[in-house]
Amino acid sequence: MSAQQRQSDLTTFCEAPAEYVVETYFVLRMVIAGGALALPIALLVWSAADPELAMMDSISAFYYTPARGLFGGTVVAIGVALVAYRGYTRGENALLNAAGGLAIVVALVPTEDPALPGLNPVNVVHAVAAVAFFVLAALSIVFYGHETISSLTDHGRQRRYRLTYRVLTILLVVLPLLGLLIAWLLDSTAALFAVETAALYAFAAFWLVKTYELSRSHEQRRLV
Repeated sequence: MSAQQRQSDLTTFCEAPAEYVVETYFVLRMVIAGGALALPIALLVWSAADPELAMMDSISAFYYTPARGLFGGTVVAIGVALVAYRGYTRGENALLNAAGGLAIVVALVPTEDPALPGLNPVNVVHAVAAVAFFVLAALSIVFYGHETISSLTDHGRQRRYRLTYRVLTILLVVLPLLGLLIAWLLDSTAALFAVETAALYAFAAFWLVKTYELSRSHEQRRLV
């Protein structure tokens, strides 16, 4: 190995700039999906292990507990990753940027304090931002989630991906609206936490499936 090659190995992770960018976008997708998957589990485990941390009826309600940093930090990380991620098209990029901004709003603008029941303007902003986040995520799938599927040579696989994306789109719209209805009609119930978790998992599932699809279609290299 030449001195120039050894120096290159010491200063770069990848053999080519394009590969470096592809790996960077892979990491961003994993931050988005991993944060959505890990947050509900981490809150449940913490609540079960710490007698001082009561189980809350919603994920957002943990803002008023010692787990506030975990909740806020994870949601902000997802939001920042969405803003940093460049969409496949300008339209998708705009939707993801907006969704990322809304995620940060969800993290920093709290839901109502469980100890102080009743609606207030801040709580309304939180609820609207949360629902709008999932709606924008769904719209990004509807309009742009299928853009890369045509690069797959297997038509049966194309149909399966399209069906998967349609199902995830429906879940991303229905589950947050269901959560909003539960929060409006029921004062205290674990069902809200379960519905919010399902919505986050549908969101994470899209990013995991999309990552796998891009690896099969090799379209991720066109993102650079």
